Amino acid sequence: MSRKSRMRLLLVDRDRSMQSLLKALAQKAVVLGLMLLIVFSSLNIFVAPSYAITASRDKLTSQDKIDRAYQYSEGAGILEEEKQASSSAKQIFKPEDKANIKSVKASQATDSEKSLVEQGKDLLEKVTGK
Repeated sequence: MSRKSRMRLLLVDRDRSMQSLLKALAQKAVVLGLMLLIVFSSLNIFVAPSYAITASRDKLTSQDKIDRAYQYSEGAGILEEEKQASSSAKQIFKPEDKANIKSVKASQATDSEKSLVEQGKDLLEKVTGK
């Protein structure tokens, strides 16, 4: 082989190795970009709906809330009608507030209706005569 042909082979080999190296780097960049896109889009999906729910919930009238509950089921509509008829209908429920004994006792003190348990106890006393 002549010197020129050896030089050409070396140049061709170098070009092929550079092309394969660039191709591998491009593939890694595409994979990394797709992974970042998935991560950031999932963060947006899980955060945004919570803001939309609280903003729309606060602007509904009591009749709108009842109508929306009936769209889910008849039982939900009946429960929503009872809630809107109660004295605590204007209070906005905050999911981050946990129910504790003080708040439950306070709500029982403000409600004049007997609870289902108390009604059951009264009925049991009537039946047994005690």
